[in-house]
Amino acid sequence: MDYTQKEITIENLEEMIIKYVDYYNSDNGKWTAKLARTRLEQILLTPGFFGVGLFNDLELVGFAIGWYKQFDDIKLYYLEEVLVFKDYQNKGLGSKLLEVLEEHVRKENAAKICLSTTHKKNHQRFYQRLGYEKSDFLIPMSKKL
Repeated sequence: MDYTQKEITIENLEEMIIKYVDYYNSDNGKWTAKLARTRLEQILLTPGFFGVGLFNDLELVGFAIGWYKQFDDIKLYYLEEVLVFKDYQNKGLGSKLLEVLEEHVRKENAAKICLSTTHKKNHQRFYQRLGYEKSDFLIPMSKKL
């Protein structure tokens, strides 16, 4: 199957919402269309946003989205979400999305791609297999409120 890659824009939002809710709620998620809209708009409307989608004909089958962040001495890309819909998983499409994304990020002269992932080993293995490693640059921290 051939897939085409296209830049994700706000025009993809409605399809992304439907597929996002279906995907996460199939694993006992509690996503509503309103929550998914809020989550995805927060990313898509961030200054410096860039995302790439893979399409089967006109249907979105997966996407990788995030934004560029400029510091005084370095430009970073923050990868916020990588999602390949269930019917299309285990076909190398997640790897393809990141390959396309990395090519764009290089052209934009960003020095690194930063991301946070869960403690699930399969998620960490996916990124490690593609050359991602624990950051020596930033340390995620949080405070429970």
